[in-house]
Amino acid sequence: MSSLEDAVSILACFSLEEPAMTQAELTRRVGRPKATISRVMRSLRESGILEFEPTRRLYSPGLRLFELGQICRSNHNFLETVQKRLEDICRIGGHTGYISVFDGTQMVALRIVRGSSPLAIAAVPGHRVPLHATSSGRAMLALLSDREWRHRVPDPLPFVSPNSPLDHDALLERIQRIRTTGRSSASNETQHGVSSQGIALRDPESGEIIGVAISYPESMAADEFKQMIGNLLDHMKSELTRLGNAI
Repeated sequence: MSSLEDAVSILACFSLEEPAMTQAELTRRVGRPKATISRVMRSLRESGILEFEPTRRLYSPGLRLFELGQICRSNHNFLETVQKRLEDICRIGGHTGYISVFDGTQMVALRIVRGSSPLAIAAVPGHRVPLHATSSGRAMLALLSDREWRHRVPDPLPFVSPNSPLDHDALLERIQRIRTTGRSSASNETQHGVSSQGIALRDPESGEIIGVAISYPESMAADEFKQMIGNLLDHMKSELTRLGNAI
């Protein structure tokens, strides 16, 4: 077992019912050698993850964990707001919405809102796709500086579809267009017969970039329908940007 696994096991012992414990009790519960637990707890204490109360010789979660919890909470609250707005769009448009974040050179779907249409495109949370070959992925890259996104995506770009950018120069053209319009689109890229439109938002508390997309069958991509979805996404982005500026 690694030191990280030992640390996770120690932290898992605390609860609202038992917010503080002695080292002896933690050692007993984790079931690891006393010297190992002592070493790991010393590191946790020095980093502020655990606090020590010398009078009663009790350990409890420290200030650093509280700070990390605040970050998690703010992210969760913003994600909840994003999801509620996305649910409105999916209810009106009838198609599937995605909320995604960076995952190395890819993006991973955190949340998926299924549309009411029987033709709604379905996927599952945890699904990963290349950043450069999706509407919301390119929108997310557009919020980065040129230096940042070039470091994030591989060079040369992996081939996904003839409709996707084939190199960094082609990707830069797409990114510049997104920076002008505020919205991205894709058609027949990671999935044949599927189109999408996407935007990207920056969490006002953590600064994390979040991608949002609506996907629909390419056969339904008439100009009027695409304009409706685009307008809904533009309104969502404008509303959440104002909310972020007010925080």
